[in-house]
Amino acid sequence: MDTQIDMETVYRHERQRWMKEEAPRRSFRDILTGSVPYWIVLVALVLYGLSAPHTAGVFDKLTPGWGFIAPIGVEFGLLYAAFRRRLAQAEQEHLHWTLWALEILLFLTAMLVNGAGSFSSVIAAIELDTLSFAAIIEGFGNLPATSQAALIMAVLSAFIIPIGALVAGDGLAALALERRSGIDFRENRWQEVEFTVIYRAVFVRYLQHGLPERDARQRAFAEVRGYLGRGSSSGVRLLSAGSGQTGQSEQGANGHSPNGKNGAVKQGIRAYLDEHPGLDQQSINEVLSALKTAGVHGGRTSVGEVLAERKERVTSGQA
Repeated sequence: MDTQIDMETVYRHERQRWMKEEAPRRSFRDILTGSVPYWIVLVALVLYGLSAPHTAGVFDKLTPGWGFIAPIGVEFGLLYAAFRRRLAQAEQEHLHWTLWALEILLFLTAMLVNGAGSFSSVIAAIELDTLSFAAIIEGFGNLPATSQAALIMAVLSAFIIPIGALVAGDGLAALALERRSGIDFRENRWQEVEFTVIYRAVFVRYLQHGLPERDARQRAFAEVRGYLGRGSSSGVRLLSAGSGQTGQSEQGANGHSPNGKNGAVKQGIRAYLDEHPGLDQQSINEVLSALKTAGVHGGRTSVGEVLAERKERVTSGQA
């Protein structure tokens, strides 16, 4: 009996059905865990609020009347530099030396202005603003403990705020990259179960077409493995059907274990790039767009790693 199953139609139908009927809903723990990366926004706002008065106060001495705009240039400049550096790293772009120089200069500036501003505020609060720096150091041991702690915190703030701004910029870039990848909570869960769901659907269809159970199982396994192996990124958990296929239940549709999901992703990406010469010379965003259009799943990190491998292979061949 020559029975052919339209795998594309089955996949699309089963995915829609699973998303509507079986997809898990986010629990409070999932929502809380998913919100953690966004806390970096609060960190950035707090650091800006703490740093802005010091930056504005110091720069107002350099440009009287215009110091209030300095925090925008310094703090947001640090955020931008860190954001751009992380983005370039993910997309394997070469950063111009001027951006590196800007980040270093802004970091030093933020460190100095926050250190100077904090120190000025502390010595004014403990009424030591009439003493020289040498006199304050000499009499440090005789100061009250609260004044000593405040002076130490003034020194630490010189480093905490600029370093925190860099970390915040890096975290914001990570959020932007995650947003671009477009794979949400339910999509990730679907990739974990898609082989099992599609296998069941194809197996039942073959049984309905009159195939013996053994033949239906073998054909369903082979066709689903081939279909997903051409473009899917999911790991595979086979059904323990109590047959000869059970011994393969620890392997994925591409011969990988469930823990080898990333290897299956890369295989799909490599296969697509092999079929489209020249695409690997494009940017990561263009490759991701082409993969998405073709229905090939792959995250930005996986695409970047595959492109890096191919470029390294080309470089080695030329050497």
